[in-house]
Amino acid sequence: MQIKDITAFLEQRFPLYLQEDFDNCGVQCGDVSQEVTGVLVCFEMSIEVVEEAIAKGANLVISHHPLMLKRGICKIQPTDRVGEILCKALEHKMVLYSMHTNIDSAQGGGNDAFAERLGLQHVSVLVPQSGHLRKVVVFVPSEYAETMRLALAEVGCGKMGSYDQCAYTMSGTGSFRPLSDAHPFVGNTMQDEKVPEERVEMIFPAPLLRKVVSTIYRVHPYEEPAFDILRLENASRTEGLGRVGMLPQPMPMSDFLRYLQEKMQITHLRYAGDGDKMIHKVAVCGGGGASFIEAAMAAGADAYVTGDIKYHDFFRAHRAMTIVDVGHYEGEFFIKEIIYKELKENFSTFAVSIAEMEKIEIFYL
Repeated sequence: MQIKDITAFLEQRFPLYLQEDFDNCGVQCGDVSQEVTGVLVCFEMSIEVVEEAIAKGANLVISHHPLMLKRGICKIQPTDRVGEILCKALEHKMVLYSMHTNIDSAQGGGNDAFAERLGLQHVSVLVPQSGHLRKVVVFVPSEYAETMRLALAEVGCGKMGSYDQCAYTMSGTGSFRPLSDAHPFVGNTMQDEKVPEERVEMIFPAPLLRKVVSTIYRVHPYEEPAFDILRLENASRTEGLGRVGMLPQPMPMSDFLRYLQEKMQITHLRYAGDGDKMIHKVAVCGGGGASFIEAAMAAGADAYVTGDIKYHDFFRAHRAMTIVDVGHYEGEFFIKEIIYKELKENFSTFAVSIAEMEKIEIFYL
């Protein structure tokens, strides 16, 4: 099995189009056409992780945080952290691959796991993604409508949350006149023709546009198929950063903070809020989510749990909502388990392991 077969599976499960504009998910370096010898999963790329992969015979390392963001690097030398990792990985023909904000935003990804870890119920997306959906509207002879619908579904159209093959069809009449140089599927040249047709509508992610158009031309019986591609501004109900939901039962803030420490396996946290407030509705965002404080307030959260909160950020809620900083790593470390589980459950021809030598060298006294 080639490495690209594994990355294709991961990108179907956690699409790259879900990543934020600043991000650099996917391949960081290496040749994905080579045969996979093993996979090592980590949170952060490091030279220790690469050396562990070499020792274990793994030529694919999958991290949560990317080694490089879109601003890129100007040179690669083994004299700094990124250069050292890249040089060592390339020397050993290794592929480095990252799943960052795409797995944060995806259904069943990091933020869903965060909410599940706290036992939140009736969970919804805190900051839904919008702007990446398109709709295809294609007009096809009635007897070909089902074939077209299934073919479009096969390439990714009609996926809505936990449903697939979603489509809308409407019956109508198509009219046309083949010119003298045409080769019509129905009718004769230079004669008006009217045909019973179906209007088939399906949504799809924008990156699939080329596949969708190619499928229409391949499946449609007409020489010149009629179709529209529409841009949608619909916000996703299942994809986006952060989650918000209800605790199993309300609890005083002091109890909630202890509950957080237990569920997140942490001993330290920072917080600001009304100590007498009862906590019931909770918003979460793994990593650094200070930019979503107002979104959590708008969602009516009693508490917002995230990481990387700066001093002045704690005052943005005006005591209307408790803000808790559990740490960046502490709100995401379990993403390694998600990646590991996906690979173990779907592939059995190579070894998958979680890095043992990884060290997050940030210490608390």
